[in-house]
Amino acid sequence: MIEKLRDKKKIIIGVTAGILVFGGAGYYYTMQHNKPVAVDHSGHQMSGPIMAMGDTVTLDAKARQLAGVQTAQAIAKALAKEIKTTGKIAMNESGRTYITSRVEGRVDELYVTADGDYIAPGQAIASVYSPTYIAAQEEYLLTLENVQKLQNAGKDVVQINNRLREAARRKLQLLNVPDGDIAHLEHTRKPNDHMTIYAQFGGTVLEKQILPGAFIMPGDKLYSLSDLSTLWLYADIYEKDIAGIQIGQPVVVTSGAYPGETFNGQVTFINPVLDDATRTVKVRVEMANPSGKLKPNMFVNANVQISLGDSLVIPESSILDSGSRKTVFVAQSEDTFVKRDVVIGQYADGYVQILSGLQPGETVVTAANFLIDSQTKLGSFGSHAGHGGGSAAKETSAPAPSGGTNSGGVAPAPATGSEHSGHGGQ
Repeated sequence: MIEKLRDKKKIIIGVTAGILVFGGAGYYYTMQHNKPVAVDHSGHQMSGPIMAMGDTVTLDAKARQLAGVQTAQAIAKALAKEIKTTGKIAMNESGRTYITSRVEGRVDELYVTADGDYIAPGQAIASVYSPTYIAAQEEYLLTLENVQKLQNAGKDVVQINNRLREAARRKLQLLNVPDGDIAHLEHTRKPNDHMTIYAQFGGTVLEKQILPGAFIMPGDKLYSLSDLSTLWLYADIYEKDIAGIQIGQPVVVTSGAYPGETFNGQVTFINPVLDDATRTVKVRVEMANPSGKLKPNMFVNANVQISLGDSLVIPESSILDSGSRKTVFVAQSEDTFVKRDVVIGQYADGYVQILSGLQPGETVVTAANFLIDSQTKLGSFGSHAGHGGGSAAKETSAPAPSGGTNSGGVAPAPATGSEHSGHGGQ
Protein backbone atom coordinates (compact mmCIF):
# COMPACT_ATOMS: atom_id res chain seq x y z
CA MET A 1 0.00 0.00 0.00
CA ILE A 2 2.84 2.32 0.99
CA GLU A 3 4.68 1.45 -2.28
CA LYS A 4 1.60 2.38 -4.36
CA LEU A 5 1.38 5.77 -2.60
CA ARG A 6 5.07 6.35 -3.31
CA ASP A 7 4.57 5.50 -7.00
CA LYS A 8 1.65 7.94 -7.27
CA LYS A 9 3.70 10.64 -5.55
CA LYS A 10 6.54 10.13 -8.05
CA ILE A 11 4.09 10.41 -10.95
CA ILE A 12 2.61 13.67 -9.55
CA ILE A 13 6.06 15.14 -9.01
CA GLY A 14 7.11 14.19 -12.55
CA VAL A 15 3.98 15.73 -14.10
CA THR A 16 4.46 18.91 -12.07
CA ALA A 17 8.09 19.19 -13.12
CA GLY A 18 7.10 18.74 -16.79
CA ILE A 19 4.49 21.47 -16.50
CA LEU A 20 7.04 23.84 -14.98
CA VAL A 21 9.63 23.05 -17.65
CA PHE A 22 7.24 23.49 -20.61
CA GLY A 23 5.63 26.55 -19.07
CA GLY A 24 8.99 28.21 -18.55
CA ALA A 25 10.06 27.39 -22.10
CA GLY A 26 6.83 28.78 -23.51
CA TYR A 27 7.18 31.96 -21.48
CA TYR A 28 10.78 32.43 -22.63
CA TYR A 29 9.78 31.90 -26.29
CA THR A 30 6.92 34.38 -26.00
CA MET A 31 9.13 37.03 -24.44
CA GLN A 32 11.83 36.63 -27.07
CA HIS A 33 9.53 36.78 -30.11
CA ASN A 34 6.97 39.34 -28.96
CA LYS A 35 9.11 42.05 -27.43
CA PRO A 36 7.07 45.25 -27.09
CA VAL A 37 8.22 48.56 -28.53
CA ALA A 38 9.30 50.86 -25.78
CA VAL A 39 7.69 54.27 -25.82
CA ASP A 40 8.86 57.07 -23.60
CA HIS A 41 6.68 59.89 -22.29
CA SER A 42 7.64 62.18 -25.21
CA GLY A 43 6.17 59.81 -27.77
CA HIS A 44 9.51 58.77 -29.32
CA GLN A 45 9.97 55.16 -30.44
CA MET A 46 13.17 53.97 -28.80
CA SER A 47 13.74 50.37 -29.92
CA GLY A 48 14.47 48.40 -33.10
CA PRO A 49 16.07 49.53 -36.37
CA ILE A 50 13.59 52.44 -36.75
CA MET A 51 13.42 55.48 -34.51
CA ALA A 52 10.95 58.37 -34.92
CA MET A 53 11.38 61.70 -33.13
CA GLY A 54 8.61 64.07 -34.25
CA ASP A 55 9.13 64.68 -37.98
CA THR A 56 12.58 63.05 -37.97
CA VAL A 57 12.90 59.33 -38.76
CA THR A 58 16.10 57.27 -38.50
CA LEU A 59 16.45 53.97 -40.38
CA ASP A 60 19.42 51.64 -40.20
CA ALA A 61 20.85 50.02 -43.34
CA LYS A 62 18.76 46.86 -43.08
CA ALA A 63 15.53 48.80 -42.54
CA ARG A 64 16.27 50.99 -45.56
CA GLN A 65 16.95 47.93 -47.67
CA LEU A 66 13.76 46.17 -46.60
CA ALA A 67 11.67 49.31 -47.15
CA GLY A 68 13.23 49.98 -50.56
CA VAL A 69 14.21 53.57 -49.77
CA GLN A 70 15.36 55.55 -52.83
CA THR A 71 16.46 59.17 -53.07
CA ALA A 72 17.10 61.88 -55.66
CA GLN A 73 18.53 65.38 -55.65
CA ALA A 74 16.60 68.59 -56.29
CA ILE A 75 18.00 70.01 -59.54
CA ALA A 76 17.35 72.92 -61.91
CA LYS A 77 15.78 71.61 -65.10
CA ALA A 78 13.89 72.96 -68.12
CA LEU A 79 10.42 71.41 -68.30
CA ALA A 80 7.91 71.23 -71.13
CA LYS A 81 4.35 70.26 -70.34
CA GLU A 82 2.17 68.48 -72.89
CA ILE A 83 -1.57 69.03 -72.73
CA LYS A 84 -3.61 66.34 -74.46
CA THR A 85 -7.25 67.06 -75.13
CA THR A 86 -10.05 66.45 -77.60
CA GLY A 87 -11.92 68.82 -79.87
CA LYS A 88 -14.44 69.19 -82.64
CA ILE A 89 -13.87 70.62 -86.10
CA ALA A 90 -16.15 73.50 -87.04
CA MET A 91 -16.58 75.75 -90.05
CA ASN A 92 -14.65 78.97 -90.28
CA GLU A 93 -17.36 81.53 -89.57
CA SER A 94 -15.35 84.29 -91.21
CA GLY A 95 -15.43 82.27 -94.45
CA ARG A 96 -19.21 81.80 -94.57
CA THR A 97 -21.03 83.86 -97.21
CA TYR A 98 -24.32 84.15 -99.10
CA ILE A 99 -24.70 84.70 -102.82
CA THR A 100 -27.60 87.11 -103.25
CA SER A 101 -29.52 88.54 -106.18
CA ARG A 102 -29.09 92.15 -107.31
CA VAL A 103 -32.04 92.15 -109.70
CA GLU A 104 -35.63 91.04 -109.66
CA GLY A 105 -36.83 88.41 -112.08
CA ARG A 106 -37.63 84.75 -112.75
CA VAL A 107 -34.97 82.07 -112.38
CA ASP A 108 -35.09 80.02 -115.56
CA GLU A 109 -31.93 77.94 -115.12
CA LEU A 110 -29.51 76.96 -112.34
CA TYR A 111 -25.93 76.00 -113.18
CA VAL A 112 -25.09 74.74 -109.63
CA THR A 113 -27.73 72.29 -108.47
CA ALA A 114 -26.43 70.32 -105.45
CA ASP A 115 -25.25 70.98 -101.91
CA GLY A 116 -21.55 70.29 -101.53
CA ASP A 117 -20.63 71.59 -104.99
CA TYR A 118 -17.77 74.03 -105.16
CA ILE A 119 -18.36 77.50 -106.62
CA ALA A 120 -15.39 79.55 -107.77
CA PRO A 121 -15.42 83.36 -107.53
CA GLY A 122 -16.94 84.80 -110.73
CA GLN A 123 -18.54 81.48 -111.78
CA ALA A 124 -21.92 81.61 -113.56
CA ILE A 125 -24.57 80.15 -111.26
CA ALA A 126 -27.99 81.05 -112.72
CA SER A 127 -29.85 82.55 -115.68
CA VAL A 128 -32.62 85.01 -114.78
CA TYR A 129 -35.28 86.71 -116.93
CA SER A 130 -35.20 90.26 -115.57
CA PRO A 131 -37.13 93.26 -116.97
CA THR A 132 -34.88 95.48 -114.84
CA TYR A 133 -31.80 94.15 -116.63
CA ILE A 134 -33.39 94.56 -120.05
CA ALA A 135 -34.35 98.19 -119.28
CA ALA A 136 -30.84 98.96 -118.06
CA GLN A 137 -29.35 97.62 -121.29
CA GLU A 138 -31.69 99.69 -123.44
CA GLU A 139 -30.92 102.79 -121.42
CA TYR A 140 -27.19 102.26 -121.97
CA LEU A 141 -27.66 101.70 -125.73
CA LEU A 142 -29.69 104.94 -125.91
CA THR A 143 -26.92 106.96 -124.29
CA LEU A 144 -24.40 105.46 -126.72
CA GLU A 145 -26.52 106.63 -129.67
CA ASN A 146 -26.88 110.14 -128.24
CA VAL A 147 -23.14 110.43 -127.76
CA GLN A 148 -22.51 109.43 -131.37
CA LYS A 149 -25.23 111.65 -132.86
CA LEU A 150 -24.38 114.75 -130.85
CA GLN A 151 -20.62 114.44 -130.82
CA ASN A 152 -20.32 117.64 -132.93
CA ALA A 153 -22.71 119.63 -130.76
CA GLY A 154 -21.65 122.18 -128.23
CA LYS A 155 -19.19 121.40 -125.51
CA ASP A 156 -21.82 121.40 -122.77
CA VAL A 157 -24.08 118.96 -124.68
CA VAL A 158 -21.22 116.56 -125.29
CA GLN A 159 -20.27 116.60 -121.60
CA ILE A 160 -23.86 115.93 -120.54
CA ASN A 161 -24.20 113.01 -122.97
CA ASN A 162 -20.92 111.52 -121.80
CA ARG A 163 -22.03 111.77 -118.18
CA LEU A 164 -25.34 110.08 -119.04
CA ARG A 165 -23.47 107.28 -120.79
CA GLU A 166 -21.20 106.73 -117.78
CA ALA A 167 -24.21 106.72 -115.44
CA ALA A 168 -25.96 104.06 -117.57
CA ARG A 169 -22.79 101.98 -117.65
CA ARG A 170 -22.44 102.32 -113.88
CA LYS A 171 -26.00 101.09 -113.47
CA LEU A 172 -25.14 97.88 -115.34
CA GLN A 173 -22.06 97.41 -113.20
CA LEU A 174 -24.13 97.77 -110.03
CA LEU A 175 -26.34 94.98 -111.34
CA ASN A 176 -23.14 92.86 -111.33
CA VAL A 177 -22.88 92.76 -115.12
CA PRO A 178 -19.26 91.95 -116.07
CA ASP A 179 -17.29 94.41 -118.18
CA GLY A 180 -17.02 91.75 -120.85
CA ASP A 181 -20.79 91.55 -121.19
CA ILE A 182 -21.01 95.35 -121.38
CA ALA A 183 -18.39 95.40 -124.14
CA HIS A 184 -20.35 92.72 -126.00
CA LEU A 185 -23.50 94.84 -125.70
CA GLU A 186 -21.67 97.86 -127.12
CA HIS A 187 -20.51 95.75 -130.06
CA THR A 188 -23.81 94.01 -130.93
CA ARG A 189 -26.18 96.79 -129.85
CA LYS A 190 -28.70 94.05 -128.98
CA PRO A 191 -29.96 93.67 -125.35
CA ASN A 192 -30.09 90.17 -123.82
CA ASP A 193 -33.39 88.74 -122.59
CA HIS A 194 -31.73 86.79 -119.72
CA MET A 195 -29.18 87.95 -117.23
CA THR A 196 -26.42 85.60 -116.11
CA ILE A 197 -25.77 85.82 -112.38
CA TYR A 198 -22.17 85.35 -111.34
CA ALA A 199 -20.87 84.37 -107.89
CA GLN A 200 -19.44 87.27 -105.95
CA PHE A 201 -17.63 84.82 -103.62
CA GLY A 202 -16.23 81.32 -103.80
CA GLY A 203 -16.75 78.34 -101.53
CA THR A 204 -18.51 75.06 -100.95
CA VAL A 205 -22.30 75.09 -101.21
CA LEU A 206 -23.81 74.41 -97.80
CA GLU A 207 -27.39 75.04 -98.91
CA LYS A 208 -29.09 75.80 -102.22
CA GLN A 209 -31.95 78.17 -101.45
CA ILE A 210 -33.65 78.59 -104.84
CA LEU A 211 -35.26 76.40 -107.48
CA PRO A 212 -35.78 76.96 -111.20
CA GLY A 213 -38.94 78.98 -111.82
CA ALA A 214 -38.70 80.93 -108.55
CA PHE A 215 -39.19 84.69 -108.67
CA ILE A 216 -36.44 86.55 -106.86
CA MET A 217 -36.03 90.08 -105.57
CA PRO A 218 -32.90 92.12 -104.90
CA GLY A 219 -31.26 90.83 -101.72
CA ASP A 220 -32.77 87.33 -101.87
CA LYS A 221 -30.33 84.54 -100.85
CA LEU A 222 -29.48 82.13 -103.64
CA TYR A 223 -26.73 79.96 -102.10
CA SER A 224 -25.09 79.58 -98.68
CA LEU A 225 -21.34 79.03 -99.03
CA SER A 226 -18.40 78.26 -96.75
CA ASP A 227 -14.69 78.35 -97.42
CA LEU A 228 -13.53 74.94 -96.11
CA SER A 229 -9.89 75.54 -96.98
CA THR A 230 -9.57 77.00 -93.47
CA LEU A 231 -11.38 75.42 -90.52
CA TRP A 232 -11.73 76.04 -86.81
CA LEU A 233 -11.10 73.55 -84.02
CA TYR A 234 -12.78 74.01 -80.65
CA ALA A 235 -10.74 72.22 -77.97
CA ASP A 236 -11.59 71.80 -74.27
CA ILE A 237 -8.84 72.87 -71.86
CA TYR A 238 -9.20 72.15 -68.14
CA GLU A 239 -8.94 75.15 -65.85
CA LYS A 240 -5.76 73.81 -64.21
CA ASP A 241 -4.00 74.00 -67.62
CA ILE A 242 -5.46 77.23 -68.98
CA ALA A 243 -2.64 79.40 -67.58
CA GLY A 244 -0.24 77.91 -70.13
CA ILE A 245 -2.41 78.61 -73.20
CA GLN A 246 -1.54 81.73 -75.18
CA ILE A 247 -2.79 83.33 -78.41
CA GLY A 248 -0.65 82.17 -81.33
CA GLN A 249 0.45 78.96 -79.59
CA PRO A 250 0.99 76.05 -82.03
CA VAL A 251 -1.28 73.01 -81.79
CA VAL A 252 -0.76 69.56 -83.33
CA VAL A 253 -3.94 67.69 -84.30
CA THR A 254 -4.42 64.01 -85.08
CA SER A 255 -7.50 62.15 -86.28
CA GLY A 256 -8.51 58.51 -86.15
CA ALA A 257 -9.57 58.87 -89.78
CA TYR A 258 -5.96 59.45 -90.87
CA PRO A 259 -3.62 57.30 -88.71
CA GLY A 260 -0.06 58.56 -88.58
CA GLU A 261 -0.93 61.93 -90.12
CA THR A 262 -0.77 65.24 -88.26
CA PHE A 263 -2.35 68.64 -88.91
CA ASN A 264 -1.09 71.96 -87.61
CA GLY A 265 -2.91 75.00 -86.29
CA GLN A 266 -2.55 77.86 -83.85
CA VAL A 267 -4.66 79.29 -81.05
CA THR A 268 -6.63 82.33 -82.18
CA PHE A 269 -9.19 82.76 -79.38
CA ILE A 270 -9.64 81.77 -75.71
CA ASN A 271 -13.20 81.85 -74.43
CA PRO A 272 -13.44 84.26 -71.47
CA VAL A 273 -16.16 82.14 -69.80
CA LEU A 274 -15.53 78.80 -68.05
CA ASP A 275 -18.02 75.97 -68.60
CA ASP A 276 -19.41 75.33 -65.12
CA ALA A 277 -20.49 71.75 -65.92
CA THR A 278 -17.23 70.44 -67.39
CA ARG A 279 -14.81 72.91 -65.72
CA THR A 280 -13.18 73.53 -69.09
CA VAL A 281 -12.54 76.52 -71.34
CA LYS A 282 -13.19 76.47 -75.09
CA VAL A 283 -10.10 77.34 -77.10
CA ARG A 284 -10.39 78.07 -80.83
CA VAL A 285 -7.63 76.85 -83.12
CA GLU A 286 -7.42 77.96 -86.76
CA MET A 287 -6.25 75.23 -89.13
CA ALA A 288 -5.36 75.17 -92.82
CA ASN A 289 -7.24 72.48 -94.75
CA PRO A 290 -6.03 72.72 -98.36
CA SER A 291 -6.55 69.02 -99.08
CA GLY A 292 -10.06 69.00 -97.60
CA LYS A 293 -9.36 65.97 -95.39
CA LEU A 294 -10.70 67.61 -92.26
CA LYS A 295 -14.48 67.84 -92.16
CA PRO A 296 -16.74 70.01 -90.02
CA ASN A 297 -18.15 68.15 -86.97
CA MET A 298 -15.22 65.68 -86.99
CA PHE A 299 -13.80 64.75 -83.56
CA VAL A 300 -10.00 64.96 -83.27
CA ASN A 301 -7.21 64.86 -80.69
CA ALA A 302 -5.12 67.93 -79.95
CA ASN A 303 -1.69 68.22 -78.33
CA VAL A 304 -0.33 71.49 -76.96
CA GLN A 305 3.30 71.84 -75.88
CA ILE A 306 3.86 74.39 -73.09
CA SER A 307 7.38 75.47 -72.12
CA LEU A 308 7.70 75.96 -68.35
CA GLY A 309 11.28 77.25 -68.46
CA ASP A 310 14.08 76.43 -66.01
CA SER A 311 13.05 75.74 -62.42
CA LEU A 312 13.96 73.64 -59.37
CA VAL A 313 12.38 70.18 -59.74
CA ILE A 314 12.15 66.83 -57.95
CA PRO A 315 10.50 63.54 -59.03
CA GLU A 316 6.71 63.44 -58.67
CA SER A 317 6.91 60.42 -56.37
CA SER A 318 8.68 62.54 -53.75
CA ILE A 319 5.53 64.54 -52.94
CA LEU A 320 3.21 63.53 -50.12
CA ASP A 321 -0.06 65.33 -50.83
CA SER A 322 -2.55 65.44 -47.96
CA GLY A 323 -4.74 68.04 -49.66
CA SER A 324 -3.88 70.96 -47.39
CA ARG A 325 -0.15 70.21 -47.23
CA LYS A 326 2.54 69.19 -49.70
CA THR A 327 5.48 67.56 -47.93
CA VAL A 328 8.73 65.74 -48.72
CA PHE A 329 11.30 63.84 -46.67
CA VAL A 330 14.73 65.45 -46.90
CA ALA A 331 17.77 63.27 -46.23
CA GLN A 332 19.95 64.85 -43.52
CA SER A 333 22.33 61.91 -43.60
CA GLU A 334 22.40 58.39 -44.96
CA ASP A 335 19.98 57.13 -42.30
CA THR A 336 18.12 60.25 -41.08
CA PHE A 337 15.15 61.84 -42.88
CA VAL A 338 13.22 65.00 -41.94
CA LYS A 339 9.71 65.88 -43.06
CA ARG A 340 9.42 69.33 -44.68
CA ASP A 341 6.61 71.41 -46.22
CA VAL A 342 7.09 72.63 -49.81
CA VAL A 343 5.19 74.80 -52.28
CA ILE A 344 4.86 73.15 -55.69
CA GLY A 345 4.14 74.37 -59.22
CA GLN A 346 3.40 72.42 -62.40
CA TYR A 347 3.77 68.68 -62.99
CA ALA A 348 5.56 67.67 -66.20
CA ASP A 349 7.73 64.83 -67.55
CA GLY A 350 7.58 62.93 -64.25
CA TYR A 351 8.83 65.95 -62.29
CA VAL A 352 7.19 68.67 -60.20
CA GLN A 353 8.32 72.27 -59.85
CA ILE A 354 9.37 73.40 -56.36
CA LEU A 355 8.57 77.05 -55.76
CA SER A 356 9.80 77.13 -52.15
CA GLY A 357 10.88 74.78 -49.38
CA LEU A 358 13.97 73.19 -50.98
CA GLN A 359 17.39 74.27 -52.14
CA PRO A 360 19.29 72.94 -55.17
CA GLY A 361 21.34 69.87 -54.28
CA GLU A 362 19.20 68.74 -51.35
CA THR A 363 18.29 65.05 -51.38
CA VAL A 364 14.68 63.88 -51.04
CA VAL A 365 13.12 60.44 -50.66
CA THR A 366 11.45 59.18 -53.85
CA ALA A 367 10.41 55.67 -52.77
CA ALA A 368 9.11 54.35 -49.41
CA ASN A 369 8.24 57.88 -48.28
CA PHE A 370 4.76 56.70 -47.26
CA LEU A 371 6.32 54.08 -45.00
CA ILE A 372 8.65 56.67 -43.44
CA ASP A 373 5.71 59.00 -42.93
CA SER A 374 3.80 56.24 -41.14
CA GLN A 375 6.62 56.06 -38.58
CA THR A 376 6.06 59.71 -37.65
CA LYS A 377 2.38 58.91 -37.12
CA LEU A 378 3.21 55.90 -34.92
CA GLY A 379 5.46 58.11 -32.82
CA SER A 380 2.60 60.52 -32.16
CA PHE A 381 0.26 57.68 -31.21
CA GLY A 382 2.89 56.34 -28.80
CA SER A 383 2.93 59.65 -26.96
CA HIS A 384 -0.79 59.31 -26.19
CA ALA A 385 -0.19 55.76 -24.93
CA GLY A 386 2.44 56.90 -22.43
CA HIS A 387 0.11 59.55 -20.99
CA GLY A 388 -2.50 57.02 -19.86
CA GLY A 389 -0.60 55.96 -16.72
CA GLY A 390 2.99 55.86 -15.57
CA SER A 391 2.77 52.25 -14.40
CA ALA A 392 1.68 51.00 -17.83
CA ALA A 393 4.62 52.68 -19.57
CA LYS A 394 7.02 51.28 -17.00
CA GLU A 395 5.63 47.80 -17.44
CA THR A 396 6.15 48.13 -21.17
CA SER A 397 9.88 48.69 -20.89
CA ALA A 398 10.44 46.60 -17.69
CA PRO A 399 12.16 43.21 -17.98
CA ALA A 400 10.21 39.99 -17.48
CA PRO A 401 9.92 38.63 -13.92
CA SER A 402 12.62 36.07 -13.09
CA GLY A 403 10.79 32.97 -12.09
CA GLY A 404 7.73 34.08 -10.17
CA THR A 405 4.65 31.88 -10.61
CA ASN A 406 1.15 32.01 -9.22
CA SER A 407 -0.36 29.49 -6.92
CA GLY A 408 -1.52 27.39 -9.81
CA GLY A 409 2.02 26.90 -11.13
CA VAL A 410 1.39 28.84 -14.40
CA ALA A 411 3.69 31.68 -15.51
CA PRO A 412 1.99 35.11 -15.62
CA ALA A 413 1.20 36.58 -19.06
CA PRO A 414 3.71 39.22 -20.23
CA ALA A 415 2.67 42.86 -20.40
CA THR A 416 1.91 44.08 -23.95
CA GLY A 417 3.14 47.42 -25.23
CA SER A 418 0.07 48.35 -27.32
CA GLU A 419 -0.81 51.92 -27.88
CA HIS A 420 -4.01 51.56 -25.86
CA SER A 421 -2.34 50.07 -22.80
CA GLY A 422 -1.98 53.39 -21.06
CA HIS A 423 -5.67 54.27 -21.33
CA GLY A 424 -6.83 51.30 -19.25
CA GLY A 425 -4.38 51.68 -16.42
CA GLN A 426 -6.30 54.23 -14.38
